Amino acid sequence: MMEKKRSRRAAGLIALSVSLAAGTSSVSAMATGDDVPAENTIVMGTEASPAGALESGLGTAYEPSALSSMTSGTGEFHIGAFQQPMIRPTDYNTSAHWQNIANAYLDRMISVETSGGINYTKAENENGIANSYAKGVQLFVTDGGLYDYQSYTPADYATLESRLAPYKNDSRVSAINIKDEPAAWHIEGYANTIRHAMSYAPQLDYYINLAPVYVEDHYFPTAGKLALSNSGAQQNGTFVTSTQRLGQTVKIPAGMTNLHGVDLKIDMREWSSAETLTLKLWDSPSRTTMIAQRSLAGNGSGDFRLFFPYFELKAPVTPGSTYYVELTHNGGGNNSVGWVQHSDTSLYGDGAAYVNGSAQSYDLFFRLYKPRDNTPDILSPGNTDGDYVSNSTRIGQTFTTPASVNRRIHYIQLNMDAGQWASGQQPITLTLWDSPARTRKISVSDTYTSSNNGNYPIFKLYQPVSPNTSYYFEITSSSGAPLGWVTKGTSSTYAGGQGYKNGTALAGGTDYYFKVVFGSFYDNFMDDLLDISGTDELLFDNYPFRAGTGYDASYFLNAELIRERGLDHNVKYGGYLQSTKIQNSNGTFVKYRNPNLGEKRWNVYTYLTYGFKLMYWFTYWQPLPVVGWDEYFADTPVSTNGTLQTAYYDIQALNREMHYLGETLKDLTSQGVYHSGTSIPRGTQPIPDSLYVKPADASQPLLLGTFANASGRKYVMLTNRDYASSRTVTFNLFPRPASVTEISKSTGLEVGTGFTYNAASGQLTISLDKGEGRLFALPTGAGDATPLANGGFESGTAGWSNGFGGTFTVDAAIKRSGTASGKIASRTLTHASPTQDVTNVLRVGGQGNYSLAGWIKLASGTDRAQVAIQIDDSAGRHWAQTDMTNVNATGWTQSTKLNNITWTGQLNSAILYVQTESTLGDLYIDDLSLTK
Repeated sequence: MMEKKRSRRAAGLIALSVSLAAGTSSVSAMATGDDVPAENTIVMGTEASPAGALESGLGTAYEPSALSSMTSGTGEFHIGAFQQPMIRPTDYNTSAHWQNIANAYLDRMISVETSGGINYTKAENENGIANSYAKGVQLFVTDGGLYDYQSYTPADYATLESRLAPYKNDSRVSAINIKDEPAAWHIEGYANTIRHAMSYAPQLDYYINLAPVYVEDHYFPTAGKLALSNSGAQQNGTFVTSTQRLGQTVKIPAGMTNLHGVDLKIDMREWSSAETLTLKLWDSPSRTTMIAQRSLAGNGSGDFRLFFPYFELKAPVTPGSTYYVELTHNGGGNNSVGWVQHSDTSLYGDGAAYVNGSAQSYDLFFRLYKPRDNTPDILSPGNTDGDYVSNSTRIGQTFTTPASVNRRIHYIQLNMDAGQWASGQQPITLTLWDSPARTRKISVSDTYTSSNNGNYPIFKLYQPVSPNTSYYFEITSSSGAPLGWVTKGTSSTYAGGQGYKNGTALAGGTDYYFKVVFGSFYDNFMDDLLDISGTDELLFDNYPFRAGTGYDASYFLNAELIRERGLDHNVKYGGYLQSTKIQNSNGTFVKYRNPNLGEKRWNVYTYLTYGFKLMYWFTYWQPLPVVGWDEYFADTPVSTNGTLQTAYYDIQALNREMHYLGETLKDLTSQGVYHSGTSIPRGTQPIPDSLYVKPADASQPLLLGTFANASGRKYVMLTNRDYASSRTVTFNLFPRPASVTEISKSTGLEVGTGFTYNAASGQLTISLDKGEGRLFALPTGAGDATPLANGGFESGTAGWSNGFGGTFTVDAAIKRSGTASGKIASRTLTHASPTQDVTNVLRVGGQGNYSLAGWIKLASGTDRAQVAIQIDDSAGRHWAQTDMTNVNATGWTQSTKLNNITWTGQLNSAILYVQTESTLGDLYIDDLSLTK
């Protein structure tokens, strides 16, 4: 069951905050020092730290495959909140205030104050520790000696242990806050701290709230995957000039056969756009053989995140061999770039820094990266010819996704003449289709009226795709003016597809230039965070209710990405929920509105439908204003002096529902999330034809989440994606289960639905409040078997009739399996038999191949018989049927066949029955099935 008590698992906790272009959230108000404004938060926890990666500040990166001992991500469900009662200037951590927290069904509280300057001591934390422990709520304690602490070297780890010791030895403490909103480029240092802390004090959880910027082009994780790090070498530095070359010998880690890239730490303020630095990979400091090189120009920026330039090399290397990387200057600008940072002493035992070919007694800051296995981008390099695109010329290309891809398409990039595109502001859109026939539209990019990336425009899709599958993209323009050049080759340059013009394949298999990039920078960041830190929890925030009445357009895309990375890493994942209003000091500008109960409910149930198991509110206690950002908080659940306000009772009621649903949800794994409606949010998936539950009216704005427990039993959460209106909705279940039960929000028990469910038709009609979701359970095996109702007659005559005449009964004495069979007597027609109306079954299942089967036995004699479906559609009547099969009275005989069931126009009716070829004697049937 959901634990409403102090967690004693060996775990660490990490939280990630991200910012969107549209604004800064309440959580972002805590930034200090190198922090940047942010508005999405991720929280993670871990099991005891496996031995290995980056422990000395210098080592190979941690591999997910080593996490075999990690928990499966099920078995826990937590309801938390930011932030605990204030400590300064008045300590409100009283027994009464912590009782209010427990009464609100909260089992985790985050100790972070938005005012910044956090330097609490253990003595100051005493009341919070004592009272949270007494009320069974887990408190993530903030201590000035541990907060904002990065680790790279053995000395760093020794200091960390000494500061953790007082908490490690206090049995009342279960969790520590490490950092709120660190800059993204420092995540390695904080992840090192988490990993080592877990090995030293595994009984504690650890929290770090990260704040990289979730604007894709400014997120700044590298395209490569960290393999070797010397990040602790940040004590000193020197300059690179045209006469001073800087180098470093490096030893390639085991298992690394390709050096994707290298990053250094260089002060960009001293690196102008007139200066180009080149990083070359050599066989040795003697520079006999150059293997690869990459040149980058500076921009003079003071943005600290740019101080880690990434030199992409994509060079083959031999594991265990030593190579030499060297940085040179082209002589432009003032001919001096630096600091290029290095250590004071030797920190790296497998190499050394070099100046003009001479070895030094220190090492450069460097990190080596290998390719990411799950993002093998596709590139077709043809650039020797081209075509124009206009309202009369469509340009397209087929491509095949790699077999190893497990992330969605981030964007597709072309090569087009930006100068021509800007002229006339011609709109260009890229559409992803299933094939050049354009049968099924999969995704559409934004429409651009000029290039967004020079001659190499980027069309973002955020679209999930299947591995080893062919797709087709096409660019179109509504302008009559030709736009180009859209470059292509003069022959085939890519084996996995070919170019098309107006739907016709180019001669000789010629390809356009294109690049398909899988996985966003945000995905890369989450992968790196989870791999390096070894956490088993992933939480983010994306507060949806800004000024006005709508919600943030990125809300569901964020949920999709968090769910994908959480499931891929086999960790629990979750999200922050909005409970407060944020405005300026005089209330004339509202950044985030105060969500009403319907909006809060929508926030809760949409996330639960995505399989979230970590549900945290921002905020519980009213934070102090962040004057520098002009952020003032209002309508919080609890005021600055502890008074309970309207929002407290809102979140209390919703938390109570989550508490009871969580007793089931904690052991379920999300299988799929789908949307219906006249339009669905970007980056989400429509309800597939083959899904076992679908709304009868696909235009309703609904969200469907499918789940399974460890035994494979199916559950489904049906949610109203409308927070302004309640609605009554009918769902078709396919196959039709004999019963449907609901998980009670008030007891956590599996109970009758209280709604209308018709087992014969498989239709469930429910009422949903504004933004509400309900969790239903299907019988064991439901969703996998035949959609026929009562195909074995174990439920008597339910689902069957005698539509073509005769006397229909069930027979308990003569049966093939189970407790009974269906019998038809007094037959006057060869097709007189038990009948079942499968009209709705076919409507829900859609046209396609169905396996039709049934077992037949005669009361006497012999004949031939078959199972059939009489279909009536707009064109008339036709049949799907098995072949005539010899049957007799001595045993049961199965008649089965795969049929392509189709209909023209409207499907009026479909009746399943069994018929004999000539005799009219009594007929028995059993174990009928219809599967797609």
